[in-house]
Amino acid sequence: MSAQAKCAILNLTVEDIPQIDDLMTILKEKKKELKKAVSDAKKAETEAKKLEVKSQKDAEKLLKKKTQDEKKQVEAVPKHLKKLQAELMKNDKKEAKKLEKPKPKIASFQKFCNYYTKVSPIPKAELDAIGGKRAWNKSTWDSLEEEYRTSPDAPWNQI
Repeated sequence: MSAQAKCAILNLTVEDIPQIDDLMTILKEKKKELKKAVSDAKKAETEAKKLEVKSQKDAEKLLKKKTQDEKKQVEAVPKHLKKLQAELMKNDKKEAKKLEKPKPKIASFQKFCNYYTKVSPIPKAELDAIGGKRAWNKSTWDSLEEEYRTSPDAPWNQI
């Protein structure tokens, strides 16, 4: 209760007795209004949630229907057209990959790989035992300490 309301109640006098019933009625009506406003807000919130869930379900149904329609269309296409369609899909995937951001490359790792390819070649027997140049690079790189990998003292970073 606010300080003003408490002060108003404390300032009531004997002359205000007939008005107390009116005040009680007004307070009850205000209480009903506030409860109704709260319940209306809750109803609106639940309806909004229901609409959101319904729109998600509708979107899922639409997507499912779309994929089924596409699948039916693909099945209806003759075999020679399927090959053409597969090529188009492959080209689309290639173009999509071109649009994606490239993975970040670690310059020191690239220098490390080049160093052991050109400057200090690895014996072929060792490469064959590990499983190839790529596996050797990975295992050797992982065995090095983090600081040494990128330090300027490393032989591959001095080139």
